[in-house]
Amino acid sequence: MKLVILILGLCSLLLSEVLTISFSRSASEPYVFIDKRELKGGVLKELMDALSKQSGIKVKYVLVSKRNQEEQMVQGSIDGSCLVNPSELANPDAHLWSEPLYEEEDVLIIRKSDANKINNLHALFGHKIGTRQAHHYPTLTHYFKTKKIERIENKKLANNINQLRFGIIDAAVDTKLAVGHCIQKKDVADDIIVSSQVIDKQVLYCAFRKDMDVSLDKINAALASLKQKGVIDKILKKYRADL
Repeated sequence: MKLVILILGLCSLLLSEVLTISFSRSASEPYVFIDKRELKGGVLKELMDALSKQSGIKVKYVLVSKRNQEEQMVQGSIDGSCLVNPSELANPDAHLWSEPLYEEEDVLIIRKSDANKINNLHALFGHKIGTRQAHHYPTLTHYFKTKKIERIENKKLANNINQLRFGIIDAAVDTKLAVGHCIQKKDVADDIIVSSQVIDKQVLYCAFRKDMDVSLDKINAALASLKQKGVIDKILKKYRADL
């Protein structure tokens, strides 16, 4: 009887490991696919589902606006936020950080008709550039602050592409993964091209609250295993489009 109670107690302890991960509507496809208020798919869900399967940690997904995610981590409402770079958070040292997940590139999208005149960073001076709201652009930040480049923020990459097609903005910058997916989905490859100019490269991580119940070492061990098995690369390859 004591053995049964001990086993049940251990099972209960294991089942109590739950990691609450945030997602937001401002994240572009294919990072998240949202139906109503539920995360139905995308890079974030597939990556965290793989982490759950590898580690035995249950993952719960909670819809939180991007601007509130850091505050809710501090308050303990959520455990973490993934696919972020430390430079995106106001106080990165206040959180625990996972091992690197992968490196993402920010690329420049332009109209085909402008391919010859907007083909490098300096060619953006004096122009309106569409960006994603709350996304950090290390290379461009100085030029935004000094007004050499006018930053136009949109919640969605699709909005930037629409404004680009109709001449409201002169170019847009977003992650290569999101750009490829959006161009294919909207069938605008005849109008829009991706410049060979890479604006930024940023390593993405998961950020966690320091007092979470789940061990960071356990999370990192699972992520290392997923990398070694090629699972993360396989997930990214599934969503990556030829540009």
